[in-house]
Amino acid sequence: MKLYSTVTALIFILSLNAVAQSQSANVLAPVFQLGNQATTIPAPTGFAEAASQFESIRNQFTTTEAPGNEMLAVFLPQADCEKLRGGTFGPFNFYTKVSVRAAVRGESYSSARFADLIAYFRKNEVTLLDMNSPAMKATLRRLNQGLSDLNKKETNIDLPQLTRLGEFDTRPNVYSVMLLMNMTATSADSVTTTPILGGRTYLRVKDRMIYVYTYRKYTAAEDINVLRDFTKQWVTQILAAN
Repeated sequence: MKLYSTVTALIFILSLNAVAQSQSANVLAPVFQLGNQATTIPAPTGFAEAASQFESIRNQFTTTEAPGNEMLAVFLPQADCEKLRGGTFGPFNFYTKVSVRAAVRGESYSSARFADLIAYFRKNEVTLLDMNSPAMKATLRRLNQGLSDLNKKETNIDLPQLTRLGEFDTRPNVYSVMLLMNMTATSADSVTTTPILGGRTYLRVKDRMIYVYTYRKYTAAEDINVLRDFTKQWVTQILAAN
């Protein structure tokens, strides 16, 4: 019941050195076996699953996934996948990820258990979002080491306090919150600061629990509405597919 994996996911917005292998597009909705349940994760409209197509994407997201989590899928806009397929790519301005807690991957997750999770988050959100906590600092150290290894040069991420923008989807089996942060990435040859919107959804799919992340570079207030509506539509799409 930790939020630390949200911070882990955010760092890839500034991963500028992705080198893709040319492969054919993955057009089928990926299916993941969670215990005895097959769970389908369809791509958002206009997106494609990227971790199965590009080794560099899979390696980056797997290497720096939060401890205790398993990355299931990464979705990028189809236009970005085409750039990757052509061997060039710029910063991630819009992407999504789906993860699961390894310890509960195959467990039945009741509606009562889901309600307890949301109550826990609401009660402890100040602590969970505290970037100065020992747990968050340890997570950042791990992320910096992972990025440095991937980029083959020392890379450090600085994250000030997260700004919570509130809950935006609280339907049965769905709990979504939105966060805003300014993230600074420093390496030997560059310093880049980027404002990022992050949506995190706790999603109960039948009797399984998954985390749905949506991220968008923040350039104007309208981006909040764009990410909110996009996330709600995609979550609805996932539920309908199962």
